Amino acid sequence: MSHETTLTGLYSLDGLTPRQYDELDTHGFTIIPDVIDPEWLQDLRDKFDQLVEKEGDQLAIEHHQEETVTRIANLINKGTVWEKVWSHPLVLDACQHIFKGEFKVSSLNGREAHPGGGMQPLHGDWKKPRPDFPKVHLVNSIWALDDLCKENGAPRIILGTHLRPELPEDVLEDTEATHPQEVYLECPAGSIMIFNAHTWHGGTINYIGSRRRVLHGLYVSADGIQQQDQKKWLRPETALRLNQAQRKLLGV
Repeated sequence: MSHETTLTGLYSLDGLTPRQYDELDTHGFTIIPDVIDPEWLQDLRDKFDQLVEKEGDQLAIEHHQEETVTRIANLINKGTVWEKVWSHPLVLDACQHIFKGEFKVSSLNGREAHPGGGMQPLHGDWKKPRPDFPKVHLVNSIWALDDLCKENGAPRIILGTHLRPELPEDVLEDTEATHPQEVYLECPAGSIMIFNAHTWHGGTINYIGSRRRVLHGLYVSADGIQQQDQKKWLRPETALRLNQAQRKLLGV
């Protein structure tokens, strides 16, 4: 899928800056502020909370649940408000830059760490060995629906680890310990963080208990397996509103 094909019929916007491309290459991530305007941000927050209330014990049955957090999954099929998230041109531009080849949407999920919860071990989103290193298999994006700070469990990421073939659990004695190259992804609501998903990262503890809603938009190389099979989960009402470019991006 070419960059042009992906964006045709979606949204028109300039790409990333040279500095942001460089951060993706050297650090493995970049943060872009002020992507979500206030009205859209409120719509995303409202829909997030409505789904949590509506789905109850069925939350994230399409993915998995996690202790001390709330997860929601399969958002592609749960409202039009999410469409500008998974097909946003800035994210697609970053994906094109990182993958340097064809890619598709893998999943769109939500996560909120509860007060005192949210800790994850350092991990890469690609769990398999990488005999094809440095091929990139996954790109991830985190959309901040609330302000993220170290005190409320902002994710941490380890600079430059996308340039290593190892998984953190293969080389670290304690994947929850402080790491000398870690950076906390602190940013105001409305920002997005895009990263090469081989970069070591993980959620941290929400010490102060403030709201910490985020969206995870995951992308996979065209030859990879989607986290949520879009053909399996695609609802008729979703299919009816998709244009050709969106279908290509979802792999349907």
